[in-house]
Amino acid sequence: MRAWYGRYRRWRRDFAHRKLGPRLARLWELLTLPTTVLYLFLDPRIDPAYGLTWMGTLRLAARMLRTTRGVNTATSYKAHLAMAVKLLEVPHDIEGVVVECGCFLGGSTANLSLVCDIVGRQLIAYDSFEGLPAPKGNDKYARPEWTGFLRADLETVRSNVRRFGAIDRVIFRRGWFEDTLPSHGESIVLAFIDVDYQSSLDACVRNLWPHLTDRGYMFIDEYVLTDYCALFWSERYWRENFDTTPPGLLGAGTGVGVGQYYLGPLSEWHAPQDPSSVAYTRKDFSGYWGYDGERRPSSGA
Repeated sequence: MRAWYGRYRRWRRDFAHRKLGPRLARLWELLTLPTTVLYLFLDPRIDPAYGLTWMGTLRLAARMLRTTRGVNTATSYKAHLAMAVKLLEVPHDIEGVVVECGCFLGGSTANLSLVCDIVGRQLIAYDSFEGLPAPKGNDKYARPEWTGFLRADLETVRSNVRRFGAIDRVIFRRGWFEDTLPSHGESIVLAFIDVDYQSSLDACVRNLWPHLTDRGYMFIDEYVLTDYCALFWSERYWRENFDTTPPGLLGAGTGVGVGQYYLGPLSEWHAPQDPSSVAYTRKDFSGYWGYDGERRPSSGA
């Protein structure tokens, strides 16, 4: 009896992970689409100059959901909608492009291009199109055996963006970040960084942060790793690279609240919880603790 019950528990656990979890996640995505749109886009900061109607917003959400079901993406359509809302908050008269670092198969690229088409901005997509780079330095998350992992050729990405997005809004810049990003010159209103390695995140932040507009956004995908997110809280990093204090990161550890029901930590993740949100910061944010406590009066007072 005990052996049978053990087999039953293992079957139930495996079924939840391989069958029930993904099905529940897909059903939840569909059922919550209207409420997600309502809560995210009921935002007085969205610039009315973009002329986005509620029907247009629903169509955008439906197209983004369709993309993430047609192309394998690490982030959900809800995460893409969260980025869309922040992009729509940027006044239309502020000049700047949208930047994506790390395309994989082009699913997030396609969805970002859809909102770029609405706001009339260019999307610049940086990727090696050769997969993950070889490890360098003391990068905690890089492995030699992962070199080339997540590779997708440029034509595959173009094809997916052409099918699901607005290809005319996208400029592809091919190469390793350390080679291509130092030449970036355009002002940036929003950047989406999905690069996996610490060394790649460092290259993206060091080269792109100076180009962010005064209230420009930077989103990341690897929010589940608190030590990875620590870059945005590191006083040493921001002092040495930018002579300023750290900006902090909203959503570090569990992601911004877009209804994914992910509690963390990653090592204890289980289906149907879904770590597919994003975290973000903004050029004018502060993650600096400047409080010294109440000063005690001197003994001679």
